[in-house]
Amino acid sequence: MVKAMGSIERVTLKLPKPVAAYFRKAFPHGQRSKFVEACILTHKHQSEVEKMEKELRKVGKSRQ
Repeated sequence: MVKAMGSIERVTLKLPKPVAAYFRKAFPHGQRSKFVEACILTHKHQSEVEKMEKELRKVGKSRQ
């Protein structure tokens, strides 16, 4: 996992009650932030890869 470069910032997640209850039960205090960070960084990486693949497809089509 990549360490955050800046300081820590508190954010609020609005989740349905059953999801919030599961989240609290499944991830003890201290682990929740790490889980959310990992999910967001994974999503960011996937988005960047998809964007690059899309751009490569455009370049490939223009070369044909």
